[in-house]
Amino acid sequence: MNHYYFSECKANEKASDIAIHLYTVPLSNPHEKYSYAHSIAYELRKLNSYITVAAHGQYIASFEEICHWGDHRYIQHEYRPIQCSLPMERTILEKLLKKELENRCKSSYKMDNDLFRLANERSMHVGEISIHPAIYISFSVEENGDIFVGFDYQHRFEYRKTLQDFIDTDPSLLKEGMEVVDPFNRRAYYYTFVEIADYTAGQKSPFLQQSVIDYYLEKNERWKLKSVHEKTPVVHVKSRDGHLLPYLPHLLKLTCSYEQLPPSMTKEVNRLIKLSPNEKMSKLYTETFRLLRQQQVLTFKKENVRAVNLGYDVNELDSPIMEFGQGYKTNEIYRGLKQSGVYEPSSVAVSFFIDPELNYDPQKRKEVGYFVKKLESMSEALGVKLNISDQPRQLYGQLPKDFFKQDNLSYHLKSITDQFRGTVVVVIGTEENIDRAYVTIKKEFGGKEDLMTQFVGFTSSLVTENNIFHYYNIFLGIYAKAGIQPWILASPMHSDCFIGLDVSHEHGKHVSGIIQVIGRDGKIIKQKSVATAEAGETIANSTMEEIVNESIYSYEQIYGAKPRHITFHRDGICREDLDFLQAYLRSFQIPFDFVEIIKKPRRRMAIYSNKKWVTKQGIYYSKGNTAYLCATDPKEFVGMAQLVKIVQKTNGLSVHEIVSDVYKLSFMHIHSMLKTRLPITIHYADLSSTFHNRGLIHPRSKHERALPFV
Repeated sequence: MNHYYFSECKANEKASDIAIHLYTVPLSNPHEKYSYAHSIAYELRKLNSYITVAAHGQYIASFEEICHWGDHRYIQHEYRPIQCSLPMERTILEKLLKKELENRCKSSYKMDNDLFRLANERSMHVGEISIHPAIYISFSVEENGDIFVGFDYQHRFEYRKTLQDFIDTDPSLLKEGMEVVDPFNRRAYYYTFVEIADYTAGQKSPFLQQSVIDYYLEKNERWKLKSVHEKTPVVHVKSRDGHLLPYLPHLLKLTCSYEQLPPSMTKEVNRLIKLSPNEKMSKLYTETFRLLRQQQVLTFKKENVRAVNLGYDVNELDSPIMEFGQGYKTNEIYRGLKQSGVYEPSSVAVSFFIDPELNYDPQKRKEVGYFVKKLESMSEALGVKLNISDQPRQLYGQLPKDFFKQDNLSYHLKSITDQFRGTVVVVIGTEENIDRAYVTIKKEFGGKEDLMTQFVGFTSSLVTENNIFHYYNIFLGIYAKAGIQPWILASPMHSDCFIGLDVSHEHGKHVSGIIQVIGRDGKIIKQKSVATAEAGETIANSTMEEIVNESIYSYEQIYGAKPRHITFHRDGICREDLDFLQAYLRSFQIPFDFVEIIKKPRRRMAIYSNKKWVTKQGIYYSKGNTAYLCATDPKEFVGMAQLVKIVQKTNGLSVHEIVSDVYKLSFMHIHSMLKTRLPITIHYADLSSTFHNRGLIHPRSKHERALPFV
């Protein structure tokens, strides 16, 4: 089994081999117990520039004795290995190891948050976006003293324009709350944009008590003043610790991420950054070990990236069999639908909302008509009759050609929503117009009128090429909005009932959401998202009570009995009160498991076979209560598979049973033909809470089995 590899490596040394200087410093006050040590560490780095210093809790740590403390004092000083039984001491060593690596590499790598940008690889450019290859490194120390380093090959995105460029062209594009980055130092610094200041670079800043120009001259950073003059604008930004800072706008850029890229740019970016498993693992191992060789505290053997040498058990899961119409069973969605149609034959009341730009073109209007007729006949063959409403035809000729492009589209939509009756509104438009109008229509139709909408980007090729796969994707989107179950699992999972939990956090708002009840056969029993404003990222006990009550009651309505076991899937880190949850479920006499699903664990797994790195779907590595699952094996042009990290916080089912159920639920994304890596509990809970946060779902929706967020 030594041909299974991981993007993690075990150090030759143990924590007991490494003595560090541990300084205990005072608490500034009970409410800021972490801030004081960090502020002292910041000052110490300036006083002792040659020494690596890290802070955590009341500790300040270094590998060398800190001689210069300035005006600061410490309570206690020890020089010893850490006590591995104490989480606080394990964390301080992890931080110190990362800081030491950063300091050793500062001449050849640039730090961007927790990533090392590769100096020997050129950045890439797509339109206004710059893309920088980088290596993620993390250190972890276990209770037995083992030290592991985890790594991944990633990319950083940022806009090429600076804030000065926006101010010169259209300053109204800069909005309070936007994240900005100063990428021009050895370390990239991130801030929140506040405003354009009411003074210029040559005038006195109330925060600096001098002009910004004089400030940089005093710091001997004249290079930052290139092209700066007395009248140059100044912007205010807020640091992550809440301090307001004046900044020259040419030193800042708007941040960007892969998820924020417009669809038109995604394909071009993918061609540049997506690497096959063989390319990715080769680059990853080469760059990581080149990076690790620069530090002098730990040493590594390359064979310690093998899964078994890291202490993992390697297992393989088979793809589940699914049941479609008329009892037909297969592990292929396409074959199941084509052979026997959907598991739940039904009928759907449908309205079509046609983009006027298509309607005003006689040829396009004819093609759309043919397309609608084809949808009708093909859906009936799958077991779902589309009952199409004639009412929207009254809008023909009444709406201007550029209706979807209007700046006040939201206002105009209010006068036509009563023309759309039925379960699902199918919006057909040009891809450009749909990109532009999508959110507005979702807010008006979904968020305010509780109308389910399915968008279709229309091109002539959709009619001429006869792409059945594309048609099936459209049908699944419509069926998901109508609450139709196209397939189920042919055999039950280990747990009877699954509940997905997530807290969406955008613009300071935290909202919990769930995809209410998933049955033991993967069936979506009820979709009634609980949208509750949360204080931070913890789901409150009162919200958990409501979730449990809704879920058990809904399950009982379908299966005639309460579930014998419930599994909670938490998107991200568990911060919930599991003792409370256990006590509450004890009143129902229902055992449960609580599982963290980490969507981006920053790890890769691969098999080395025939002198080439490959991935395989269904492989998972497990150690203790933690597992890493490779739930997909995409085509090489799509890039290497991302893993899912699974952490069991309870001790009900076995880890194998937990992972097996997660894997089976990743086949139950009933809105799409594409296999995804996440279980539906997590994917749908994430979409649900995010849509609620953005006002795209009616807060009291009557559609209890529909999936309006897919």
